[in-house]
Amino acid sequence: MKKNFFLLLFALSFLDSNAQVGINTPSPRTDLDVNGSFKSDNIIAGTIDGLTLEEKDRYLLLTQDVSNNGIKRIDPRVPGAPGIATIATYKLQNASGDWVERFNTKINTTDYSLVILSAYFDRDIYLGSSGILSLPSFGVIDFNGFWNLYADYSQMSSQTNGTWTFVCAIYPKTYVKIFGERVRPLGDTSSGTESTPILNP
Repeated sequence: MKKNFFLLLFALSFLDSNAQVGINTPSPRTDLDVNGSFKSDNIIAGTIDGLTLEEKDRYLLLTQDVSNNGIKRIDPRVPGAPGIATIATYKLQNASGDWVERFNTKINTTDYSLVILSAYFDRDIYLGSSGILSLPSFGVIDFNGFWNLYADYSQMSSQTNGTWTFVCAIYPKTYVKIFGERVRPLGDTSSGTESTPILNP
């Protein structure tokens, strides 16, 4: 088999530089198009432009063009370019007072991570008639395999139903490094230090 492979490469060296050869495909998409399994220690995927000084400190991704298998960088600043994450805003209208027990986003927890960037309520919240304002409690939980939003002003209430607005970032988990829960006792104090940081300081 190895001998046949070298003969094929030798034969290809005599072809015109503009010729396209397909193995197990009648319409090759590039100079050499192999339909099937292939193993190589080195793959040359074309030329990618060098990084500029502005780009070198940014987080960049590569993508492969399905039409010609070319490799190119993703630049989220360019209109219409693929993004790394999705920003979604949920406006939950006519909530019961100020309470959202559970709102199912239908975004599955297996493939995606969801982070709440901000959440706010459009009504004043009161404790009886005192007029004391409170900070909200809000978050996201995994419920039956989907991300669910919740929010409330504990022990307080709105005089009328209102609207919660959640701004969320949604990341495919293939782009996110996920660490397990880290429990650290503070020993009856109000401060502490991580002994084994997840990222180098």
